[in-house]
Amino acid sequence: MTKATCIGRVTATERNPSTCTSTFFWVRDDVVLRPFDIVKIKHIQDSYSYALIRELSYITDSAGHLANYVSADFGDTNISPLNQRLGTTIAEAEILGNSNSIEMPIHDGAPVEWAGADEIRKALGVDDLKQPIPAGFVRTTNGEEFSVDFEAKYLIGPEAGHLNISGISGLASKTSYAMFLLNALQQRMEKETSMVIFNVKGPDLLAVDEPNEDIDERTKKEWEKCNLDPRPLENVTYFYPYSTAHTETYTSSCAPKDLIKRKLKEGKAFNYYYDVETFSSGDDGNGTAVGREKLALLFSDIDDPQSTMDSCIHSLGELQAETWKELRKEIEGQTVSQKKKEITVQSWRKFSRLIKTRTDNDLFSEERAQKDRHQKLLCEAIKELRPGQVAVVDIEPLPDYLQCLVVGDVIRTIFDAKLNLYDDVEREELGKVVLFADELNKYAPSSSGSRDRTLTRWLLEVTERGRSLGVILFGAEQFRSDIHSRVLGNCATNVYGRTNPVEIARGADYKHLFSKSNKSTITRMTPGEILLQHSIFRTSLIKTRFPRPAYKQLSK
Repeated sequence: MTKATCIGRVTATERNPSTCTSTFFWVRDDVVLRPFDIVKIKHIQDSYSYALIRELSYITDSAGHLANYVSADFGDTNISPLNQRLGTTIAEAEILGNSNSIEMPIHDGAPVEWAGADEIRKALGVDDLKQPIPAGFVRTTNGEEFSVDFEAKYLIGPEAGHLNISGISGLASKTSYAMFLLNALQQRMEKETSMVIFNVKGPDLLAVDEPNEDIDERTKKEWEKCNLDPRPLENVTYFYPYSTAHTETYTSSCAPKDLIKRKLKEGKAFNYYYDVETFSSGDDGNGTAVGREKLALLFSDIDDPQSTMDSCIHSLGELQAETWKELRKEIEGQTVSQKKKEITVQSWRKFSRLIKTRTDNDLFSEERAQKDRHQKLLCEAIKELRPGQVAVVDIEPLPDYLQCLVVGDVIRTIFDAKLNLYDDVEREELGKVVLFADELNKYAPSSSGSRDRTLTRWLLEVTERGRSLGVILFGAEQFRSDIHSRVLGNCATNVYGRTNPVEIARGADYKHLFSKSNKSTITRMTPGEILLQHSIFRTSLIKTRFPRPAYKQLSK
């Protein structure tokens, strides 16, 4: 080993000994390190241990800060100290593993070297995956660059599943990374995986199959570092909310009109709507009408401690209405004729009033579907989804309670298809379905009043049972602390973008998972930088980068 390859040596003291899981080493004066760098350390029996740097500190032989003040002639800032203090940088590192599987503390004086790219991949546990899904790439301080992968069966099942992304908006972390990962899934598992993407912010995701004309050579090389082609998603169909107010396109979508017209003409887009039958048909096998249960989604934002709304829905009986006008009239009839004594007339009146106001939207069409308006029932469109295909559902123009309706309807349709509750679709036909929903706090909040809302219950069912059925949730939000704990607890993969200090202080995950150095890192990460947690990684967090999107971003 030459002086140039040795960057420091292990130091074990009475106060800070080496252990099986951590060690300390002093750093050569001309060496620059950063947290999350990985080094290799010479160990017994001609083996090497690999360690990830967690913290860096600089110590001197000074007894205290006052001694340093006195040595500068009692605070004279214009003089140089007569005697330089003895000092060095000390690195605290987490042991990732050993080349010979030795689990013994590293001895004092053991030489420390930079680890190579192949050695780091092996140390992290990502060198020999059965079905790797690109997760990004790592750039170390000494110039090494290498790709990092997820294991497919721990990302989208069946061993584990679901992913959560948190971080401040506008810093290219949440949506950009989710789209990068969905692109990676399509390129690696096109024949096995279908996707549903909800567009919740402007026209953000309404051109994901259009190439990014502004992509530069640097971005292309970053895609290549991840072993992926820099291309947009393929086989994408868009679903815009139906509206009679916009007679050119018959949708309230905020995507550019020329784009909407082109997609509609090419058969790559439809305007979705709801008929009454959607909320009156279907059976879950236990005697519960699936359609009527979907009505509860209209009240997802209402705290209903006595379950009044649910009681009214389940007391409706067999609905005879064929139009929304007839349905409203049928429900209004309950307000004058109290057939169910356990439900008061006042409760029926409230229920009837809410049904009237919340179905007063073009989405609930009184007219039969017309081809020239490119209308399509959303539940039918979802049942037609097949592996390799992507459905982008635009919910941005809708009020929150209708967004909850659409998200819940899609989730329930997929879940019921996987349970073989539909005669016209088999569970295997959809493949593994990945759902991406931003602003997850709307649908599964940490606090939902006295009881979990209908949509929250369905999301819990997806995260707790979905991976065995092939239904996977990719969720994103600004603040993890706002998300239901059981939804987060079932996510085997977590992504952390830049986060503000207030959220770090609030979130329990940050308190237990993040060291002081990690907390500092996450508050100042640049666009394109993220921290990853995944089941197969041999450390709690890996700092990685990912390339800019390869699709056209309409909001830019």
